[in-house]
Amino acid sequence: MKILIAVPTFENIYPDTFKSIYDLDKAGHECLFQFIRGYDVATARNKIAQYSMEIGADYVLMVDNDVVLPKNVLKNMLENPVDVCLGYYAHRHTDNVYRGQTSVCKLKDESGKAYFNYPLESLYLAKEMAEAAAKGEYKIRIHGGGMGCALIKVAVFNQLRYPWYDWVNYNDKKRNMLSEDLYFCEQYRQMNIPIYTDSRAGCGHMLRHIQWPE
Repeated sequence: MKILIAVPTFENIYPDTFKSIYDLDKAGHECLFQFIRGYDVATARNKIAQYSMEIGADYVLMVDNDVVLPKNVLKNMLENPVDVCLGYYAHRHTDNVYRGQTSVCKLKDESGKAYFNYPLESLYLAKEMAEAAAKGEYKIRIHGGGMGCALIKVAVFNQLRYPWYDWVNYNDKKRNMLSEDLYFCEQYRQMNIPIYTDSRAGCGHMLRHIQWPE
Protein backbone atom coordinates (compact mmCIF):
# COMPACT_ATOMS: atom_id res chain seq x y z
CA MET A 1 0.00 0.00 0.00
CA LYS A 2 0.96 3.63 -0.42
CA ILE A 3 1.01 5.47 2.90
CA LEU A 4 1.54 9.19 3.39
CA ILE A 5 3.18 10.08 6.70
CA ALA A 6 2.55 13.77 7.31
CA VAL A 7 3.12 16.31 10.08
CA PRO A 8 0.87 19.37 10.49
CA THR A 9 2.94 22.06 12.19
CA PHE A 10 2.82 25.83 12.58
CA GLU A 11 6.56 25.94 13.24
CA ASN A 12 9.02 23.04 13.37
CA ILE A 13 9.22 19.33 14.11
CA TYR A 14 10.90 18.09 17.28
CA PRO A 15 14.01 16.05 16.40
CA ASP A 16 12.69 13.13 18.49
CA THR A 17 9.49 13.14 16.44
CA PHE A 18 11.32 13.16 13.13
CA LYS A 19 13.69 10.37 14.20
CA SER A 20 10.78 8.21 15.34
CA ILE A 21 9.19 8.62 11.89
CA TYR A 22 12.50 7.76 10.22
CA ASP A 23 12.88 4.65 12.41
CA LEU A 24 9.35 3.34 11.82
CA ASP A 25 8.89 -0.26 10.76
CA LYS A 26 7.22 0.40 7.40
CA ALA A 27 6.10 -3.26 7.15
CA GLY A 28 7.05 -3.36 3.45
CA HIS A 29 4.68 -0.56 2.43
CA GLU A 30 5.54 2.39 0.20
CA CYS A 31 5.76 5.34 2.60
CA LEU A 32 6.10 8.99 1.63
CA PHE A 33 6.83 11.85 4.02
CA GLN A 34 5.44 15.39 3.94
CA PHE A 35 4.94 18.23 6.38
CA ILE A 36 2.72 21.28 6.15
CA ARG A 37 4.18 24.30 7.95
CA GLY A 38 2.97 27.83 8.58
CA TYR A 39 -0.78 27.22 8.90
CA ASP A 40 -3.09 26.68 11.85
CA VAL A 41 -3.44 22.99 12.59
CA ALA A 42 -6.96 22.64 11.12
CA THR A 43 -5.84 24.14 7.79
CA ALA A 44 -2.70 22.00 7.80
CA ARG A 45 -4.71 18.82 8.38
CA ASN A 46 -7.10 19.73 5.56
CA LYS A 47 -4.15 20.30 3.22
CA ILE A 48 -2.65 16.97 4.22
CA ALA A 49 -5.96 15.20 3.57
CA GLN A 50 -6.23 16.85 0.15
CA TYR A 51 -2.63 15.95 -0.72
CA SER A 52 -3.16 12.32 0.29
CA MET A 53 -6.04 12.15 -2.18
CA GLU A 54 -4.06 13.84 -4.96
CA ILE A 55 -1.16 11.37 -4.75
CA GLY A 56 -3.47 8.34 -4.57
CA ALA A 57 -2.40 7.21 -1.11
CA ASP A 58 -4.27 4.36 0.54
CA TYR A 59 -3.73 5.62 4.08
CA VAL A 60 -2.42 8.76 5.72
CA LEU A 61 -0.64 8.66 9.06
CA MET A 62 -0.86 12.10 10.69
CA VAL A 63 1.75 12.72 13.36
CA ASP A 64 1.85 15.88 15.48
CA ASN A 65 5.20 17.63 15.67
CA ASP A 66 5.52 16.83 19.41
CA VAL A 67 4.50 13.14 19.31
CA VAL A 68 7.12 10.36 19.36
CA LEU A 69 6.13 7.09 17.69
CA PRO A 70 7.13 3.61 18.85
CA LYS A 71 8.89 1.72 16.07
CA ASN A 72 6.08 -0.81 15.49
CA VAL A 73 3.08 1.54 15.70
CA LEU A 74 2.33 1.62 11.96
CA LYS A 75 2.71 -2.13 11.61
CA ASN A 76 0.39 -2.74 14.58
CA MET A 77 -2.25 -0.24 13.46
CA LEU A 78 -2.34 -1.86 10.00
CA GLU A 79 -2.93 -5.29 11.52
CA ASN A 80 -6.62 -6.04 10.92
CA PRO A 81 -6.94 -2.51 9.50
CA VAL A 82 -9.89 -0.20 10.13
CA ASP A 83 -10.84 3.07 8.48
CA VAL A 84 -9.80 5.31 11.40
CA CYS A 85 -7.37 4.19 14.08
CA LEU A 86 -5.88 6.57 16.64
CA GLY A 87 -2.73 6.10 18.61
CA TYR A 88 -2.75 7.47 22.14
CA TYR A 89 -0.38 9.49 24.28
CA ALA A 90 -0.21 11.39 27.55
CA HIS A 91 -3.03 13.92 27.78
CA ARG A 92 -1.94 17.54 28.06
CA HIS A 93 -3.86 19.31 30.81
CA THR A 94 -4.18 23.06 31.13
CA ASP A 95 -1.85 22.94 34.11
CA ASN A 96 0.53 20.74 32.07
CA VAL A 97 0.37 17.97 34.67
CA TYR A 98 -0.10 14.40 33.43
CA ARG A 99 -2.57 12.45 35.57
CA GLY A 100 -2.58 9.08 33.84
CA GLN A 101 -5.20 9.90 31.20
CA THR A 102 -4.54 9.23 27.54
CA SER A 103 -5.72 11.23 24.55
CA VAL A 104 -8.57 8.87 23.57
CA CYS A 105 -12.13 8.85 24.89
CA LYS A 106 -14.24 5.87 25.93
CA LEU A 107 -17.23 5.09 23.75
CA LYS A 108 -19.83 5.39 26.53
CA ASP A 109 -20.05 6.37 30.17
CA GLU A 110 -21.09 4.02 32.97
CA SER A 111 -24.79 4.62 32.24
CA GLY A 112 -24.34 3.64 28.59
CA LYS A 113 -24.66 7.19 27.28
CA ALA A 114 -22.31 8.29 24.51
CA TYR A 115 -19.80 10.92 25.54
CA PHE A 116 -19.78 14.38 23.97
CA ASN A 117 -16.91 16.87 23.87
CA TYR A 118 -14.60 14.47 25.71
CA PRO A 119 -14.66 15.42 29.42
CA LEU A 120 -11.55 14.40 31.38
CA GLU A 121 -13.39 11.59 33.17
CA SER A 122 -14.12 9.96 29.80
CA LEU A 123 -10.48 9.50 28.83
CA TYR A 124 -8.91 6.05 28.94
CA LEU A 125 -6.19 5.58 31.51
CA ALA A 126 -2.85 4.34 30.26
CA LYS A 127 -3.07 1.37 32.62
CA GLU A 128 -6.38 0.36 31.02
CA MET A 129 -4.72 0.29 27.61
CA ALA A 130 -1.82 -1.75 28.97
CA GLU A 131 -4.25 -4.26 30.50
CA ALA A 132 -6.14 -4.58 27.21
CA ALA A 133 -2.92 -5.17 25.26
CA ALA A 134 -1.80 -7.80 27.76
CA LYS A 135 -5.08 -9.66 27.15
CA GLY A 136 -4.69 -9.44 23.36
CA GLU A 137 -7.46 -6.87 22.99
CA TYR A 138 -5.87 -4.60 20.43
CA LYS A 139 -8.47 -2.75 18.36
CA ILE A 140 -10.78 -0.93 20.80
CA ARG A 141 -13.75 1.11 19.64
CA ILE A 142 -13.66 4.65 21.04
CA HIS A 143 -15.74 7.82 20.96
CA GLY A 144 -12.81 9.71 19.42
CA GLY A 145 -9.68 11.47 20.55
CA GLY A 146 -6.67 13.56 19.74
CA MET A 147 -5.08 12.95 16.35
CA GLY A 148 -1.43 13.37 17.25
CA CYS A 149 -1.05 9.86 15.82
CA ALA A 150 -3.89 8.98 13.47
CA LEU A 151 -4.01 6.39 10.71
CA ILE A 152 -6.85 7.19 8.31
CA LYS A 153 -7.97 5.42 5.17
CA VAL A 154 -7.88 8.12 2.49
CA ALA A 155 -11.23 7.03 1.04
CA VAL A 156 -12.76 8.30 4.31
CA PHE A 157 -12.39 11.91 3.17
CA ASN A 158 -14.80 11.28 0.30
CA GLN A 159 -17.45 10.32 2.85
CA LEU A 160 -17.26 13.57 4.82
CA ARG A 161 -18.17 17.13 3.99
CA TYR A 162 -15.40 19.69 3.68
CA PRO A 163 -13.71 21.02 5.76
CA TRP A 164 -12.69 17.72 7.27
CA TYR A 165 -11.07 19.57 10.17
CA ASP A 166 -12.35 22.74 11.77
CA TRP A 167 -12.60 24.55 15.10
CA VAL A 168 -16.05 25.03 16.62
CA ASN A 169 -16.76 27.60 19.34
CA TYR A 170 -20.00 27.22 21.31
CA ASN A 171 -21.98 29.85 23.19
CA ASP A 172 -22.07 27.45 26.09
CA LYS A 173 -19.70 27.42 29.08
CA LYS A 174 -20.04 23.64 29.42
CA ARG A 175 -19.18 23.08 25.74
CA ASN A 176 -17.07 26.10 24.88
CA MET A 177 -14.95 24.58 22.12
CA LEU A 178 -14.46 21.57 19.86
CA SER A 179 -10.94 21.20 18.52
CA GLU A 180 -10.21 20.32 14.91
CA ASP A 181 -9.40 16.65 15.57
CA LEU A 182 -12.52 16.13 17.66
CA TYR A 183 -14.53 17.91 14.95
CA PHE A 184 -13.36 15.22 12.51
CA CYS A 185 -14.30 12.49 14.98
CA GLU A 186 -17.76 13.99 15.53
CA GLN A 187 -18.39 14.13 11.77
CA TYR A 188 -17.35 10.53 11.35
CA ARG A 189 -19.17 9.27 14.44
CA GLN A 190 -22.44 10.93 13.37
CA MET A 191 -22.38 8.65 10.33
CA ASN A 192 -22.37 5.67 12.74
CA ILE A 193 -19.01 4.54 11.46
CA PRO A 194 -16.75 3.24 14.25
CA ILE A 195 -13.49 4.85 15.33
CA TYR A 196 -10.81 2.72 16.99
CA THR A 197 -7.61 2.94 18.91
CA ASP A 198 -4.96 0.24 19.11
CA SER A 199 -3.97 -0.66 22.66
CA ARG A 200 -0.37 -1.20 21.48
CA ALA A 201 -0.14 2.29 19.95
CA GLY A 202 1.09 4.20 23.01
CA CYS A 203 3.17 7.17 21.83
CA GLY A 204 5.44 9.64 23.56
CA HIS A 205 4.31 13.25 24.02
CA MET A 206 6.66 16.17 24.39
CA LEU A 207 5.49 17.93 27.55
CA ARG A 208 8.40 19.09 29.69
CA HIS A 209 10.19 16.01 28.35
CA ILE A 210 9.07 12.95 26.42
CA GLN A 211 6.17 11.57 28.46
CA TRP A 212 5.11 8.02 27.63
CA PRO A 213 1.73 6.64 28.73
CA GLU A 214 2.18 4.81 32.03
